[in-house]
Amino acid sequence: METLPLLISIVPTVVLLALVGAFRFSSQMLCVIWTGVALGVLACVPVYFMETVIEGAGDQLAGLYEKAFVQQVLGAAVSEELCIFIGFLLTFKLFQTTRIQKTADVVAAAVAVAIGFTTIENVTAVLASETPMSASLNRLLSIVAGHASLQLVMGYFAAKCLLGDRNRLMFGVLMLVVPIGVHGWGDFSESIFQAVDADSPQSQQFFSAWIFGIFAYLVGAVIVLFKLREESASSTTVEAVSTANDEADAGSVS
Repeated sequence: METLPLLISIVPTVVLLALVGAFRFSSQMLCVIWTGVALGVLACVPVYFMETVIEGAGDQLAGLYEKAFVQQVLGAAVSEELCIFIGFLLTFKLFQTTRIQKTADVVAAAVAVAIGFTTIENVTAVLASETPMSASLNRLLSIVAGHASLQLVMGYFAAKCLLGDRNRLMFGVLMLVVPIGVHGWGDFSESIFQAVDADSPQSQQFFSAWIFGIFAYLVGAVIVLFKLREESASSTTVEAVSTANDEADAGSVS
């Protein structure tokens, strides 16, 4: 196999790591991020066995929709998101009392696990493909509409659940339901429109549904990034006011 497709397949990894680095986390978060990446890689192992079993069961089904639901929703979306969640939760628990202190740290841990998982997923997809170049180019979509986007959302809701003190049950449900729902919707609709005749109404309807799914990936990621920026600015303002008050108090005492 040519090396170019493999190099292209790791472009999403490089880009996503650069985006995480753009948040300028403190040096103590590097250990958290690399631990998350490693656990994301390890998460691929149980996913492989789960998907093999579930896809085998799906092959026994005759109905197009039933087969797509079992293989794409249960086999792909549920198994992948659950295993990534477990990797994220382990990362959080390892550093909960030492390095993870705010919402952005929790989100970074979740995205790090997604990056590790995405790296292996992209590379193996290219290695298994009969058209590696085409597969590697398709995998570039994972930069904006892949696990990193889903784990941005998962991490944000997880932070509200694990670090917050209000509506924790609701956020706990959302941190799993939203990623699984968006992932399952995208994979299911893609599977259907590729399986039916390209000129059929079904193909057009499910292609539109797939586009909507891609849009959901993007919107979810953008909203979380906006909320993180908003919370960061608010935190900076509070710290600045507190520092100014402390300096004023010190000046009045002297």
